[in-house]
Amino acid sequence: MPKQARAIATRDSIIRAAGLVFAEKTYATATMSDVITEAGVTQGALYFHFDSKWDLAVALIKSQHEKSIAIPSELTGLRALIVMSGALAQQIRTDPVVQAGLRLSTESSELFPEYASKPYRDWIEACAFYVEQAIADGEVDSRLDAATTARFVMSAFTGVQVVSRALTGWDDLNDRLEEMWEAVIRGVAAAARRDDLIGLAAEVHTETAHLLSSESEH
Repeated sequence: MPKQARAIATRDSIIRAAGLVFAEKTYATATMSDVITEAGVTQGALYFHFDSKWDLAVALIKSQHEKSIAIPSELTGLRALIVMSGALAQQIRTDPVVQAGLRLSTESSELFPEYASKPYRDWIEACAFYVEQAIADGEVDSRLDAATTARFVMSAFTGVQVVSRALTGWDDLNDRLEEMWEAVIRGVAAAARRDDLIGLAAEVHTETAHLLSSESEH
């Protein structure tokens, strides 16, 4: 393996190991020794890529955001928002890097305010884009402000995943997300479209579950 490719692979393995560590421990209690043990690398290899625990935590937040901000370009409006939130919920339940990045962004955000806030700002911007589409398509009440609605949706999702983790370790996250979207749609949908859209979250999550099931069989 060429030297550069080997270095990239080592860095990726360290980030994955750090995800496992920081997903289980707070920033204060996690140590670089924990990451070295989990990754199976030398101290020199770890510090070649990351100068400190702070640098490693920032890399985790960035990596989590890169995984989570994928935009479904073929979808629009409320369906796009629901698919995006459902994809993030799936990552939260299964990907330690995402779990760790979110934990660092919520529990220790004051340690890296610029990096911890960027994922939220980007998500709000993406949400606002799709809310504007939904307003233009007649799905969302035209009297609503897209940016305000986006901030509310992002805050609601963050609260849902935090409470789900505290109560069930995210086992009920999909169900709680479905409930959240039904409540949101009841509140923001244009009157003429509300009845048609109420079941959209359940429909999207059923489609996603079938897709994931099919992928796991191959």
